[in-house]
Amino acid sequence: MTSKFSLRISILAMLCIPIVFLSGCNQTKAPSVSLTKSKQERPQAMMTRVAKQVQACWFKKKHPAFRKYKMATELNSFSGKPRILIVPRNNPAGLPHLVAQAERRGGRNQFTTFGPLLNSKQGSNLAASLNSWARGRTSC
Repeated sequence: MTSKFSLRISILAMLCIPIVFLSGCNQTKAPSVSLTKSKQERPQAMMTRVAKQVQACWFKKKHPAFRKYKMATELNSFSGKPRILIVPRNNPAGLPHLVAQAERRGGRNQFTTFGPLLNSKQGSNLAASLNSWARGRTSC
């Protein structure tokens, strides 16, 4: 009887471990979503504009929050979701610390940001800047 009970506990534990790890992954993501009002602009054009602002305002001005990072763009995405990735400078093939992407939904562009940098001290400012650039603002 105890062997059946311990077997059930073992199976239950094995099933719960992936759930615990997946819930831990969700804690590092802080999505912010906004819809642009332009119905004619393609997501690729919007993300190109945002990438230029990220480069000009964060990397060329040597923003202190981005000293350890570099930007990688995936603007020609076959999935229809062009993206900007902020990756570690010393490990550009590693996991991105900030992702901004756009996609077309219901005739509008949906802009989404996520990643652990949004949970940092500057996270809300970073998300606000990205959202405003997605809406068309051109100043830093």
